[in-house]
Amino acid sequence: MRLLVLSALLLASTGAAFAQTAAAPATVNFTTSATMPSLKDNTKKDTFKVGLSDSQVETTLQLTCQAGRSSMIVFHTDRACEVSGAGSIINPANQQKLQRTQYVGGYVVQKDGSTDGSTLSVNYLALGKAAASSTPFSGTMNLKPENTSTGAAAIRDAVLKKINADNTGGGVIDQRVDTVDLSRLFIPSAGFPSDKGCSWSGNMVFAYQTNSWFMDLTGSCDGKDYKLKGNMPWTDSPGVEHQTQYDLTLTEPSDKMTSDDALFATDTGANSDLFATVDGISGKIIMKESNYVTTTVDGVDQTNPSQVDASGSFTGTNVPLDTVRSFATLIGLLAENMFGA
Repeated sequence: MRLLVLSALLLASTGAAFAQTAAAPATVNFTTSATMPSLKDNTKKDTFKVGLSDSQVETTLQLTCQAGRSSMIVFHTDRACEVSGAGSIINPANQQKLQRTQYVGGYVVQKDGSTDGSTLSVNYLALGKAAASSTPFSGTMNLKPENTSTGAAAIRDAVLKKINADNTGGGVIDQRVDTVDLSRLFIPSAGFPSDKGCSWSGNMVFAYQTNSWFMDLTGSCDGKDYKLKGNMPWTDSPGVEHQTQYDLTLTEPSDKMTSDDALFATDTGANSDLFATVDGISGKIIMKESNYVTTTVDGVDQTNPSQVDASGSFTGTNVPLDTVRSFATLIGLLAENMFGA
């Protein structure tokens, strides 16, 4: 009897130890509150409040953005976003939140779309044996450039080819696109010394015909490259009024999927594929929309919400948490492009 009790206690303690040491899923929770008065008055600034949280880090960012515009007095005003915020790391021993990071600076989108990342930086507060320090972002972005890059043009052409092939009804194809180009945009560590930060390169194209982002990205993180390709369609939430959603599917290269096929990958398929898992990053972001305004985009009238409250998460499959967190930070920094009008 005593032996049975001892065995039970041993099993219980082993199970508890396993539960404590089991790796947490690579999931990052994501929120955004976008308030965009510039849709009615382009002299006013838009604000994007972004929240990122996972098992190790909690971060809040705020982007305060001035829309680019032209006038008779000032011929051109560049689009610009001030970035501020702070982050805390979570002590794994007792779950205590300890303030670690401060985000400062901002970025300016020049008339040609070029955007310097080095005007942003992260300040690290002294904590334990770690001294205070500062690390700048680096690299560049090109946000809706006047001249589409070669990489973005290749995605655009692949998307339009696919749309034309599927367009059996013969209707007019909307060929408008928005593009984001990334050239080794370095996003520093979120606070832990083990997090070395990631550099992001590649292209993101939003096709108005399908209301989808198509992405071909490479995240270089601590000496390893994560090649991620896929899409993030923007659709109405089924059965819910004034609510839309993003559904992200980014996959790493596989023998079953050619380069262009990956752009059109989905998280569902034939019955045999329903429960398959693929390496990459997936996610769902729900967006509650309100305060609609009609605007003109590339000569076409569109009705857009001036208030968007979004929440959801990104999860990595065989992609580490640091990389998923860096990707979520990238989406947060691009909140004006992803959630703005």
